[in-house]
Formats: sequence, structure tokens, C-alpha cells
Amino acid sequence: MALTTQVKECTDTAAGAIREALAFAARAEQPIVISTLTDVLIRLESIESMDELMHKFGGASKIPKSF
Repeated sequence: MALTTQVKECTDTAAGAIREALAFAARAEQPIVISTLTDVLIRLESIESMDELMHKFGGASKIPKSF
């Protein structure tokens, strides 16, 4: 199942806001702030591709509950 339109729109909006914050942070903030914003952005942008992979390989039913 693909992401719903509402979730996709919200994650896109959030990613845009994080990009804007990152642009300002690059000029004035400590490296840890830039690193953290980058991590959040990467996770937001990976949601859609992870959802596609889950769909391709059979969804959550094939994910092991523990390692």
C-alpha cells in the first residue's frame, strides 16, 4: 500500500521546512545542529522509498519481529 496523499503531502512540507532550516543553520549554527537537521531530512525523504520497498517485498508481515 502506498503512502496516502495526506501523509505524502505532510512529509513533503516537513522536508521543505527542514531544508529551509538547514540553509539558515549552515550560516549560523553549530555543526551538531546541521548534522541533526540533515539526519531528520534524510529520514523524511526515505519514507516513500521504504514504503515502496515494503510493498514490493510483501509488507510488514515478512519483517522479523526480533533479531
